[in-house]
Amino acid sequence: METIAVYWERRIKTYGFEKLADLALIEFSYPLGRIKSLGEILSQNDLQALNPKFMIAQESDGEISLLLCAAADKGKRFHESVKRETGRASHRYIHPVGIIFFHGPHFGDRYGIADATFSALLRSDIPILASGCSSSSIYLVLAQDSMDKAVEVLSKPFEVAK
Repeated sequence: METIAVYWERRIKTYGFEKLADLALIEFSYPLGRIKSLGEILSQNDLQALNPKFMIAQESDGEISLLLCAAADKGKRFHESVKRETGRASHRYIHPVGIIFFHGPHFGDRYGIADATFSALLRSDIPILASGCSSSSIYLVLAQDSMDKAVEVLSKPFEVAK
Protein backbone atom coordinates (compact mmCIF):
# COMPACT_ATOMS: atom_id res chain seq x y z
CA MET A 1 0.00 0.00 0.00
CA GLU A 2 1.32 3.42 -0.97
CA THR A 3 0.38 6.62 0.81
CA ILE A 4 0.63 9.91 -1.01
CA ALA A 5 0.37 13.14 0.96
CA VAL A 6 -0.35 16.50 -0.58
CA TYR A 7 0.27 19.74 1.26
CA TRP A 8 -2.67 22.10 0.95
CA GLU A 9 -3.56 25.42 2.55
CA ARG A 10 -6.62 27.52 1.78
CA ARG A 11 -4.54 30.66 1.20
CA ILE A 12 -1.04 29.99 -0.04
CA LYS A 13 1.62 31.26 2.33
CA THR A 14 4.31 33.61 1.01
CA TYR A 15 7.12 35.53 2.68
CA GLY A 16 5.76 38.72 1.10
CA PHE A 17 5.80 40.54 -2.20
CA GLU A 18 8.96 42.33 -3.29
CA LYS A 19 8.82 45.04 -5.95
CA LEU A 20 11.45 46.53 -8.24
CA ALA A 21 10.36 49.61 -10.21
CA ASP A 22 11.62 51.98 -12.90
CA LEU A 23 12.96 49.22 -15.09
CA ALA A 24 12.98 48.74 -18.83
CA LEU A 25 12.02 45.51 -20.57
CA ILE A 26 14.26 44.69 -23.53
CA GLU A 27 13.43 41.82 -25.85
CA PHE A 28 15.04 40.74 -29.08
CA SER A 29 15.42 37.65 -31.23
CA TYR A 30 18.48 36.41 -33.05
CA PRO A 31 19.12 33.49 -35.44
CA LEU A 32 20.17 30.43 -33.46
CA GLY A 33 22.70 29.53 -36.16
CA ARG A 34 24.58 32.74 -35.33
CA ILE A 35 24.69 32.25 -31.56
CA LYS A 36 28.45 32.80 -31.45
CA SER A 37 27.95 36.22 -33.05
CA LEU A 38 25.26 37.02 -30.48
CA GLY A 39 27.68 36.10 -27.68
CA GLU A 40 30.21 38.52 -29.13
CA ILE A 41 27.61 41.29 -29.37
CA LEU A 42 26.49 40.76 -25.78
CA SER A 43 30.12 40.75 -24.61
CA GLN A 44 30.83 44.03 -26.40
CA ASN A 45 27.73 45.58 -24.90
CA ASP A 46 28.82 44.48 -21.44
CA LEU A 47 25.81 42.51 -20.25
CA GLN A 48 27.46 42.22 -16.82
CA ALA A 49 27.59 46.02 -16.42
CA LEU A 50 23.90 46.16 -17.38
CA ASN A 51 23.16 44.09 -14.26
CA PRO A 52 19.80 42.69 -15.40
CA LYS A 53 17.27 42.05 -12.62
CA PHE A 54 15.42 39.46 -14.69
CA MET A 55 16.54 37.51 -17.74
CA ILE A 56 15.05 34.63 -19.71
CA ALA A 57 15.84 33.01 -23.05
CA GLN A 58 13.74 30.80 -25.28
CA GLU A 59 14.41 29.00 -28.55
CA SER A 60 11.69 28.85 -31.18
CA ASP A 61 11.65 28.44 -34.96
CA GLY A 62 15.44 28.61 -35.30
CA GLU A 63 15.78 31.79 -33.24
CA ILE A 64 16.73 32.55 -29.69
CA SER A 65 14.64 35.19 -27.94
CA LEU A 66 16.21 37.05 -25.04
CA LEU A 67 14.15 39.10 -22.64
CA LEU A 68 15.66 41.07 -19.79
CA CYS A 69 14.81 43.86 -17.38
CA ALA A 70 17.34 46.42 -16.25
CA ALA A 71 17.50 49.95 -14.86
CA ALA A 72 15.86 52.28 -17.36
CA ASP A 73 18.90 54.46 -18.13
CA LYS A 74 21.27 51.54 -18.77
CA GLY A 75 18.53 49.55 -20.49
CA LYS A 76 17.85 52.20 -23.13
CA ARG A 77 21.55 52.49 -24.05
CA PHE A 78 21.93 48.70 -24.14
CA HIS A 79 18.82 48.31 -26.30
CA GLU A 80 19.93 50.94 -28.82
CA SER A 81 23.41 49.41 -29.07
CA VAL A 82 22.16 45.83 -29.49
CA LYS A 83 19.54 47.00 -31.99
CA ARG A 84 22.26 48.62 -34.13
CA GLU A 85 24.50 45.56 -34.00
CA THR A 86 21.85 42.89 -34.54
CA GLY A 87 20.35 44.61 -37.58
CA ARG A 88 16.98 43.30 -38.67
CA ALA A 89 16.32 41.09 -35.66
CA SER A 90 12.98 41.81 -33.97
CA HIS A 91 13.18 44.13 -30.96
CA ARG A 92 10.91 45.37 -28.21
CA TYR A 93 11.60 48.03 -25.58
CA ILE A 94 9.02 48.86 -22.89
CA HIS A 95 9.46 51.41 -20.13
CA PRO A 96 8.48 51.79 -17.35
CA VAL A 97 8.00 48.26 -16.10
CA GLY A 98 8.43 46.66 -12.72
CA ILE A 99 9.03 43.23 -11.27
CA ILE A 100 7.06 41.62 -8.48
CA PHE A 101 8.63 38.52 -7.03
CA PHE A 102 7.66 36.32 -4.14
CA HIS A 103 8.64 33.07 -2.46
CA GLY A 104 6.85 30.80 -0.05
CA PRO A 105 7.60 28.22 2.60
CA HIS A 106 5.61 25.52 0.77
CA PHE A 107 6.01 26.51 -2.89
CA GLY A 108 7.94 23.31 -3.62
CA ASP A 109 5.48 21.09 -1.75
CA ARG A 110 2.15 21.89 -3.34
CA TYR A 111 0.54 22.34 -6.71
CA GLY A 112 -1.55 25.26 -7.95
CA ILE A 113 0.76 28.17 -7.12
CA ALA A 114 1.32 29.34 -10.71
CA ASP A 115 -2.38 28.82 -11.46
CA ALA A 116 -3.41 30.91 -8.43
CA THR A 117 -1.02 33.67 -9.53
CA PHE A 118 -1.94 33.84 -13.20
CA SER A 119 -5.68 33.31 -12.64
CA ALA A 120 -5.88 36.16 -10.12
CA LEU A 121 -4.10 38.57 -12.46
CA LEU A 122 -6.13 37.44 -15.48
CA ARG A 123 -9.44 37.94 -13.64
CA SER A 124 -8.34 41.48 -12.78
CA ASP A 125 -7.22 42.30 -16.34
CA ILE A 126 -3.60 42.87 -15.32
CA PRO A 127 -1.39 42.03 -18.32
CA ILE A 128 1.77 40.03 -17.65
CA LEU A 129 4.62 41.12 -19.91
CA ALA A 130 6.91 38.26 -18.84
CA SER A 131 7.13 35.71 -16.07
CA GLY A 132 9.47 33.16 -14.61
CA CYS A 133 8.75 30.42 -12.10
CA SER A 134 10.81 27.92 -10.18
CA SER A 135 9.85 25.44 -7.50
CA SER A 136 10.20 28.16 -4.87
CA SER A 137 9.73 31.54 -6.59
CA ILE A 138 7.50 33.49 -8.96
CA TYR A 139 8.71 36.52 -10.94
CA LEU A 140 6.28 38.78 -12.81
CA VAL A 141 7.17 41.62 -15.16
CA LEU A 142 4.29 44.09 -15.34
CA ALA A 143 3.64 47.62 -16.50
CA GLN A 144 4.84 49.75 -13.60
CA ASP A 145 1.44 51.35 -13.05
CA SER A 146 -0.09 47.86 -12.50
CA MET A 147 2.21 46.82 -9.66
CA ASP A 148 0.22 48.09 -6.67
CA LYS A 149 -3.02 46.66 -8.02
CA ALA A 150 -1.27 43.34 -8.72
CA VAL A 151 -0.05 43.08 -5.11
CA GLU A 152 -3.57 43.84 -3.90
CA VAL A 153 -5.03 41.18 -6.20
CA LEU A 154 -2.38 38.60 -5.26
CA SER A 155 -3.04 39.21 -1.56
CA LYS A 156 -6.35 37.36 -1.93
CA PRO A 157 -5.01 33.90 -2.86
CA PHE A 158 -1.71 34.47 -1.01
CA GLU A 159 -1.13 35.23 2.66
CA VAL A 160 2.05 36.66 4.15
CA ALA A 161 3.48 34.04 6.54
CA LYS A 162 4.04 35.24 10.08
